[in-house]
This record gives sequence, C-alpha cells and structure tokens, in this order.
Amino acid sequence: MAQRIASYGDYFISDAFGTCHRINSATMVDIPAVLGHGGTGYLLQSEISAYSKILGGAAPRPIVAIVGGTKVSDKILLLEHIMNKIDCLIIGGALAFTFLKAAGYSIGNSFHEAGQSFEDKYCEEQNIDELAKSFLLTARSCNVEILLPSDHVCHTRCEPTDAAMITKDANVPDSYMALDIGPHTVAAYKKCISICRMAIWNGPMGVFEIPTYSTGSFSIAKALGDATQARGLMSIIAGGASGNAARLCGHSCRVSHVSSGGGASLDLLEGKVLPGIEILDDKVN
Repeated sequence: MAQRIASYGDYFISDAFGTCHRINSATMVDIPAVLGHGGTGYLLQSEISAYSKILGGAAPRPIVAIVGGTKVSDKILLLEHIMNKIDCLIIGGALAFTFLKAAGYSIGNSFHEAGQSFEDKYCEEQNIDELAKSFLLTARSCNVEILLPSDHVCHTRCEPTDAAMITKDANVPDSYMALDIGPHTVAAYKKCISICRMAIWNGPMGVFEIPTYSTGSFSIAKALGDATQARGLMSIIAGGASGNAARLCGHSCRVSHVSSGGGASLDLLEGKVLPGIEILDDKVN
C-alpha cells in the first residue's frame, strides 16, 4: 500500500503528530521509507519544538508537571522519565488516590488500583501500592516537591448533584468517592504554578465532563493561561483530556502550546522514540 501511495508523489510531509507513535504504520513510516526522505509540516514542527524544551533540558526553571488521569500504571513511565527534569509535581484526578492511600489517607470509594501489578521493561513486576510508595521516596531523593490533594469534592455516585460534599482534609469518608479536587487544593496548585517558569499538564483533575466536578481542571487551565499571558510562562498542555478541558473552558488559546496528540504526547514524555518522527529527515533527494 505504501509503495502504491508513494508512486503518486515526489515529496512526503508529515503533520500528523497524533499518529506518530503508531508502530508499523504504512502511511506514517513506510511511505517516507519508500520515497527515501520525509519532512515535517508546521504543526509537527511546533510539537517537536514545544516538547524539546522540557525533554532537552534547556527549559527555564522552576518547572512544574501537572499530572492527572486515572491509573498510576498509565503514567508511571512518564513520571519516572521527567523526575529529573522538574522541580515540582502536582498530582490530581483519580491518579492521586493511589498515592494518597500509600501515604496513609482514607480514600473511601474513590478509584484505586488496589491489588493490581505493573510490569514493563523498566521495572520488575510489583504491586501498584508499593510502586506508589517507592515513587514518593524517589521524588524526595530527587528534591522534587510533590503536591497531592488536601481536600476533595465528593459524592456517593459519579453523577451531577447540587449537594456535593467538600472534605475538610485529604481523607475521603466511607461510601463517598472524590470526583474533583477541592478549593484548598486548587489554591495550592495555582500558587505553585504562579512561581514556575514552565509548566506541562497531562491529565485532568477530576470528572470535568460533569459541571459539578469541572472546577479543578478548569482552574488549572485558567491558571496556566493567566500566567502565560501575564508573565510569559512556557505552558504546554499535552493533548487528550487535558486539551479537551482547556478548550471547553475557553483557555486553550491562552497557553503556549496545546498538543494535537494525547497518545503521542504520553509516549514522548515517557521517553519513547516515535516512529513517525524518527523516519523523517527533512531532506529532499
């Protein structure tokens, strides 16, 4: 198929960052291989430029990484790879409850990867809870400040309500599930962002698709936009749900860069080589 498509053209320009992480892709990898060259388009150049600033080690300090989402196993490689490149790590979303439980807090019915294991080429199989505890110790040894939620917006079910409960501390009562970060947590996270010179955000702070639980994610988007516009914060939103949240609340246009690819962004931040970028040389034979 790649040979057939390549026969219709002389040049290959890639602007599909969102699919650059796909392996064995005829349209992303094989066409430039057949032609003997491949170039980057303007969008792909902007993606590479944005991520190279933090991954290349030349970013202005201090740097904060804001990480949310659901599972530690989905984000642990990202966390490990950027640990030596950042000064502060903000954790939110369901991801936070594995770390809060590891730190000794009660999490009620909030999502937690209890009893699950994680294995990949970087680490031997280990329980998620132990992995979270180990990560917190590693972060401290790297002098990275970890910010976890200190209060939550809770309900007994993941559905809209006019009677959401806000906890007084980081503990979630029995029979409740935390669905967004609380106001004290929002204030602490915004304060951290206000003193940093670069920020990268991957993963929402709560179930932002439901208005009741959107404040946390929308507040992060606004804080990034405000700091970018007011004092030149270098702000990157790594696509996916984070990008959707920023667009939904109207602040995506106020940050430095919103990535067009969630999966590709995650692979790049994990330190993986993206096949769709590796094949390109920007040369015309």
